[in-house]
Amino acid sequence: MLIIPTSSGQKLSDDLGRELNAKVADKTVKRFPDGELYVRINEEISGHDVAVVGNTSMDADIIEMLLTLNAVREASPDELTVVFPYFGYSRQHRVYNPGEAISSKVFTQSLASSADRMYVVDIHDEETLGYSPVPFENISIIKSIAKHFNSYGIDYVVSPDDGGSVRAEEISRVLGVKTFYLNKVRVDSRTVRMEVPDVELKGKKVLLVDDIISTGGTIMKSASIMREKGATNVYISAVHGIFTNNSAARIKDAADEVAVTDTIQSEYSTISIAEEVAERLRGGL
Repeated sequence: MLIIPTSSGQKLSDDLGRELNAKVADKTVKRFPDGELYVRINEEISGHDVAVVGNTSMDADIIEMLLTLNAVREASPDELTVVFPYFGYSRQHRVYNPGEAISSKVFTQSLASSADRMYVVDIHDEETLGYSPVPFENISIIKSIAKHFNSYGIDYVVSPDDGGSVRAEEISRVLGVKTFYLNKVRVDSRTVRMEVPDVELKGKKVLLVDDIISTGGTIMKSASIMREKGATNVYISAVHGIFTNNSAARIKDAADEVAVTDTIQSEYSTISIAEEVAERLRGGL
């Protein structure tokens, strides 16, 4: 297999290359004087299985991904697989108000037009997968997060809402500990109260885990509640650390440690997903 990274997928590509004993391709990415992007793969592609790895979180990422996929397809690979560590524009996966674009549908179908198979890491909503005309599978990152916290003596794995309860349950099962989620109760049109089930947290170590940390408001409030209930240590983790508006520093102050995976690179991306992604790629070959 030949692995071809986009700019946002270089580190994961290097890690996958080591996991799969595969070559990571050399690639030229530059801009013309008018700002348009130029992409060239500096490798022989014909006759190879190819995996393109990169995010679609920013508009520039999408353009680079589209051009990279076309460059590979034009060079006649045996099979073209795409790995999206983070799939942007998946928030809008249906029409909520008349006149809206379904962004996840637009980009899924556009990207799939050059691919034979696609994988995504913990997509925001799996309904997006159904828009692809080629196999499109979600990879739920569980073992990598559990492995990172295996030696921490965690007592409870906690989800900040019921939507992430399955993830928390699976991580708790690997760690062999208990789990629960915070229940959000709407008090009025502007107020939401977070309720904790009847569990004893005094002196306990708690791992708060979510799929995405963006502004960090919910996870910081959850951490505060854990402290109020007597937890001695609160660790925060997530698959995707977006950390908008410089929220990472504030989140760090709310916890003993913040550790997210390396789907999006930051100083808190201390959990590698390469092993779990490589495992899925081996199965798809």
